[in-house]
Amino acid sequence: MKNLKRKPYLLLLCIASLLSGCMHTKYSHYNDGETLEMPTSRVVKFEIDDRFYQEPPKCVTVLPVKGMGGANFRSSVGATTARHLFQKVNRVIGPYERNALEKKLAYDLTYTRDRRQFSKHMNCEHFVQVTVLEATKTYAVVWAQQLIHLVITLHGPAKKKLIWRASHSVTRENGGLPLSPFSLGSAIIKAGKSHGETDTFPSMLDDGIRRMFVKFPDTRLY
Repeated sequence: MKNLKRKPYLLLLCIASLLSGCMHTKYSHYNDGETLEMPTSRVVKFEIDDRFYQEPPKCVTVLPVKGMGGANFRSSVGATTARHLFQKVNRVIGPYERNALEKKLAYDLTYTRDRRQFSKHMNCEHFVQVTVLEATKTYAVVWAQQLIHLVITLHGPAKKKLIWRASHSVTRENGGLPLSPFSLGSAIIKAGKSHGETDTFPSMLDDGIRRMFVKFPDTRLY
């Protein structure tokens, strides 16, 4: 009977933890297998190949973003990725410069052969590929959630040889479980406000990509 009586309090504690801002980031290696993401933690999975240290990337080209989301959203993902890469690598060819070079030099970087020629022409041996696995908004009157799941990989002209990679899900939630008429109104207002905010996704992108590049060694120091 004592265990049964404790369950409602444990449930409330879990909900309180979920809705609190006391979150910490946990970094886990891909080889660690499945990592349980607790309500109070954010998990970033990463892997660094030995070749990264043997030949640190001095120049990186950001390839067109793949996966979910419209053109404007994917453009924002690419620009945010390039901005954070500038803090890790001496030279970054971002989306706008890459587009201009592809048109000028008649390259299509979706093909391995063109990436090889491009890398020799620009003396830029490495490429970053961002894939958006999920980008969703959920609204349930008293609760709203926005979620972005990203995978970023670093490789040479041949994509099969990954040098670095990271995966991370970013979520923003608001509202909650109404326990009284007052909390019901508060939850509706918070969820509605969160759902209607237009700057949430850009902020989530910036936070998520910044966390992912924490495990990207600063090659400017090599």
